[in-house]
Amino acid sequence: MKERRKPLIKNGCFYNQENEKNVGFLFKSTLMLFKVWANRLKEYSSNRNSWVLPSKPDQCCVNPTVTWIGHSSFLIQINGVNILTDPIFGNFSFLLPRFLKPGISLGNIPNIDFVLISHNHRDHMDGPSLVALRDHNDINFLIPKGDKLWFDNRSFARVKEHDWWEENSFKLKHDFSKKITFTFLPAKHWSQRGIFDRNKSLWGSWLIECEGKKVYFAGDTSCGPHFTEIGKEFTNIDAALMPIGPCEPKSWIKHSHIDAEEACKAFLQLGARQFIPMHWGTFPLGTDHFEFPILQLKKWFRENESQLSDKSIQFPKMGEPLLF
Repeated sequence: MKERRKPLIKNGCFYNQENEKNVGFLFKSTLMLFKVWANRLKEYSSNRNSWVLPSKPDQCCVNPTVTWIGHSSFLIQINGVNILTDPIFGNFSFLLPRFLKPGISLGNIPNIDFVLISHNHRDHMDGPSLVALRDHNDINFLIPKGDKLWFDNRSFARVKEHDWWEENSFKLKHDFSKKITFTFLPAKHWSQRGIFDRNKSLWGSWLIECEGKKVYFAGDTSCGPHFTEIGKEFTNIDAALMPIGPCEPKSWIKHSHIDAEEACKAFLQLGARQFIPMHWGTFPLGTDHFEFPILQLKKWFRENESQLSDKSIQFPKMGEPLLF
């Protein structure tokens, strides 16, 4: 079997590939912020509120259900297990307020069993949201390698770091003969929370397996061979939660994110059955129009129907539960 892709480590920092430079992102992010404020923060879609359907999910859901909360935050319910991905319920910066409120408010979140973190950027590893969840109940926090100190400093009890391809299995509370498995998988991105901690922790994606069902959560990523590798390792993925924005300015975004068209190609490489978009419409992170990623996504699916005979796409509103 071909050797699994592992992150490169040099001088205590993680890298996607050889000769990758460890500079420039903070400066570029500042430039991006000025572009956002100058070009589009005031630009709101007239029908943006139609993308929110506030809901209060059941405490226990046996049928496999995915509810998009907003950005990369999902509530995944499967076999009585409640899972949150990259939870953020407020603004991750006062400079970049939410376009839309969460589809599920923090007060309506059911008892959570697992929280999955893809990487430590503040719009994915949000401090206030995580601290609010900390004492919710006995939550297992599954995180990338290098981030545990942040949780330890805030007295989180059940925290487990992961390297790429590392898996963790747990018995289901209501049936000890069954289990749920989480595997941390590669992505092509970066990490940073402060000024001097660039790439000091890992980034990645997650695969959830439970009683024959498989859900892939891509986190943040740019294009790379990891999608094909994951698809070969984990066949018959039922649902892929894929980022589709920001899309512009492409010259900078392409190094950290996939746009909607690239997400579709990655979806085919994964061999997944159902496409569920995320990472759009919540925060003004690019210079593209509010609905541009979703319009680009619809266009690609229309133009590539011949490749999609056994596949489907969902366009969930924030708070709308979907069966997969």
